[in-house]
Amino acid sequence: MHIALQRERESRREESVRLLLWMFLATITMLFAAFSSAYIVRSSGSDWTRIDLPDALLGNTIVLCASSITLELGSWCGARRRWNLALCGLGGALVLGIGFLVGQLQAWRQLQGAGIFLPSSPHSSFFYLLTGAHGVHVGGALAVLGYASLVATGPGRVEARHWSRAMALSRTFWHFLLGVWLVVLLLLTQY
Repeated sequence: MHIALQRERESRREESVRLLLWMFLATITMLFAAFSSAYIVRSSGSDWTRIDLPDALLGNTIVLCASSITLELGSWCGARRRWNLALCGLGGALVLGIGFLVGQLQAWRQLQGAGIFLPSSPHSSFFYLLTGAHGVHVGGALAVLGYASLVATGPGRVEARHWSRAMALSRTFWHFLLGVWLVVLLLLTQY
């Protein structure tokens, strides 16, 4: 009976965390929708001057896509209880995610090296705003992935039920941010 109550509590907690995640993702969606709308409206202004986007963006996009693929592979291996490969996949996603953030800082340095700063033009302001807001969320997702790896591994071991729960939420958040990045990149290149 005690085990059944504990599992019921865990199930309710998991449902609550899942609901909170989806509410958070809806909030992020609204934030980026507002930024995107403002960007599109502002881009029709007579003082709108496009900046040359940093070369680092292509590499950063590849790194972020690779991190999503690596996370999926790790999750797939974990579902098959291949724990060493699963943890390698999760670790690879974390390293690539950090690489993405470092690459974003490099993109900002490229712009600054060209004399383009936040207040240089409306386009540059939106570039810094959109990529900075996305970077903050990626940093949060990296913290979630790091926490998920701790939860999944427990005190020195990997447990299948903890792994699947931690990965389900982490994957949703991570892949969502990849989608947001692709929309931001499309927006920045088209307007």
